[in-house]
Amino acid sequence: MSNVSRSSLLLAPTAAAVILLAIGLATHRAVRHTLAASVANELETVLNANVTALEIWIHTQERTAAVLARHPALLPLCEQLLATGPPVPSSNGPPRPPPPALGAFQEILEQSLGPAGFGAAQLVNRDLQVVAASGRGRSRPGAIVPEEHLARFEELFATDQPVLVTPFKLAPPRRGPPDRDTGRFFRRPPPALNNSPVFHPPDASRSRPSFANRPEIKLMQILTPVRDPEGRTIGALAFILRPEDEFTRVLSVARPGDTGETFAFDPSGLIISQSRFDDQLRQLGLLTNAPDANSALTLELRDPGRNLTLARPPFDPPGPDAPLMPLVAAAVAETSGVTVVPSPDYRGVPVVGAWRWLPDRRFGVVTKIDAAEAFQPLRVIERVFLVLLLLLALAALGITIFTGLNARWRRRFHEAQLKARRLGQYTLDEKIGEGCMGVVYRAHHALLRRDTAVKLLLPHRADPDLIRQFEHEVRLTCQLSHPNTIQVYDYGHTPDGIFYYAMELLHGLTFQDLVERHGPQPEERVVHLLAQVCGSLQEAHQAGLIHRDIKPGNLFLCHRGGIPDTVKVLDFGLVQRLPQDPATTPQNRPGPDTSRFLGTPLYLAPESIRQPGFGDPRTDLYALGAVGYFLLSAQPLFVCSSIDSLWEHQLTTNPEPIATRTPLPVSPAIAAAIHACLHKDPARRPQSAAEFLQLLLLSPLSGAWTPERQRAWWNQFTRDLSSPAPSTPSQPRTPLLSATLRIDWEQRT
Repeated sequence: MSNVSRSSLLLAPTAAAVILLAIGLATHRAVRHTLAASVANELETVLNANVTALEIWIHTQERTAAVLARHPALLPLCEQLLATGPPVPSSNGPPRPPPPALGAFQEILEQSLGPAGFGAAQLVNRDLQVVAASGRGRSRPGAIVPEEHLARFEELFATDQPVLVTPFKLAPPRRGPPDRDTGRFFRRPPPALNNSPVFHPPDASRSRPSFANRPEIKLMQILTPVRDPEGRTIGALAFILRPEDEFTRVLSVARPGDTGETFAFDPSGLIISQSRFDDQLRQLGLLTNAPDANSALTLELRDPGRNLTLARPPFDPPGPDAPLMPLVAAAVAETSGVTVVPSPDYRGVPVVGAWRWLPDRRFGVVTKIDAAEAFQPLRVIERVFLVLLLLLALAALGITIFTGLNARWRRRFHEAQLKARRLGQYTLDEKIGEGCMGVVYRAHHALLRRDTAVKLLLPHRADPDLIRQFEHEVRLTCQLSHPNTIQVYDYGHTPDGIFYYAMELLHGLTFQDLVERHGPQPEERVVHLLAQVCGSLQEAHQAGLIHRDIKPGNLFLCHRGGIPDTVKVLDFGLVQRLPQDPATTPQNRPGPDTSRFLGTPLYLAPESIRQPGFGDPRTDLYALGAVGYFLLSAQPLFVCSSIDSLWEHQLTTNPEPIATRTPLPVSPAIAAAIHACLHKDPARRPQSAAEFLQLLLLSPLSGAWTPERQRAWWNQFTRDLSSPAPSTPSQPRTPLLSATLRIDWEQRT
């Protein structure tokens, strides 16, 4: 499988995943926006429906109360009672008997309250005293209007319009004379004569609702004006009813979903209708378990600070310093609106909702629903999308694994095919190395029976232009015959287009391996090794060929033909013809063109950095000087953290004196020879390999690396092959056989 087809297979699921992700995100955003608008619209619709139903009910109650207040037989009685005033107890005798009109007043209301849905009624004068009362549990005349209701009665007398008194808990009655300054009655205990509850005990014979003998009585009132024949408001009739009978039920006309509810509350945040979640509130410990206990006029709508439904009850109710739940706080601020941004309710559950403040009624209404239920369709879409994305990821992973396995199977099959046939006169025996463009096999010639190394450049690893270039360079390398140059025996193509070439099979190690295993090398051996490289390069340069990639990894040390410490120059893969015009040397060109470099950065001459691709004999000698520096010191010329820093040093910085970088003694002669090759200006370097060789031979230790010392070293090296060789953690050792023919393309830029 080619790189292109393999990349296409990998690109397809990746592109599909990216496209699906983009579509999913866009769909998620669009669905969320649409769903949020739908939820907001539904909340507003439910709120409007409930508020409208509540307004209709209130108007109905107000009209009913107004009709009763205008009853032809009742109105004269009200005028008489208001004119007479409440009975005042006598301190010296029995109380004054009730006026005759009171009985008739009570009789008419007894017949009218039940059908109208009211439980009781009170007649109140402009001094805010109860003048008369009728109905189950009627209050005694002389009681004072509760202080919390004074403002509503004053509103009625100021506007002459009916007024709603929102649900409240029953309070003890008040009696007493009016304050001298304000004319209002102040609170004080009633006299012993009248020290009785506000409401009489219930009468089982009556069909109207009874409010007495309850652990906790909750009431609401409809106030309507009583007018004289001239239309002046002379008093007020307060019709009393229970909020549980109608008020809470009206707010439940429409409920959004399984967790939606609508409730009303006063300016302090106290709920005045009944919550849908009373049973849950009891489980959470926020309500008592009494049979008649409910949330109305008991629960303060405050944020508990956490989701109580996810923790273990019971809980203490939030204190008075706790903030109101956000929806209620917004309504108490006398605003109206809707939000789909979740916020906690009085249970701490995230909810979305709509709110409205009714200024004329002095209470607010909220419609809410749990955010989890409101956005449930979005959660379903998200889960479906995640499942699809997971399936696509699994498909992409499967394709990737299959592609890798398929490539491996194809490679193994292809290698098996290669082993089963001959490449020309060469039979492949075993693979001994692999690079980025091809593989190296140990092979033998069919007729000569000579072991060789055969390198195959596979078409799917290198483009055709590169293979043609490499074939041209192999032809050039075949012209070289120096004993220190790797020998290329043959080259050609297989029927299916695989280019191969055969070369001598070597056993040993590279200069890189030598330094990694044994550290800095003595001067006499460095002279011996570099002299052999000079011989190989001298022949190549005279033939008009430049190596362009001299480095420790391309210089091989072996025991060849009975001669120990023989150097072989490998990898003429970047070889080029010597330029015809020496004046093209670019030593004065400013700045490097880093777009394309040929060679290994640590061993690139400055002129090859300024003009990538350029080379002449002096560029090879610069690299050879850097190799000598490495052999003597076991360190590169420059230690840099980035390629840009390395370019800068190669162009402008002279390397430190080699004597300061090695623990071994170094003579001035070899130090001068090495540093001569490392001049930034090519004109100041040795102009040929032969000239550099003459400088090396000036070393006082030239010739000291005798054949005896060479054989002794190789004998020890051969014995050490059976034991593990030390290697640095950051650079694993390379097997010797693969090192023989490794072309280190990975280290090139």
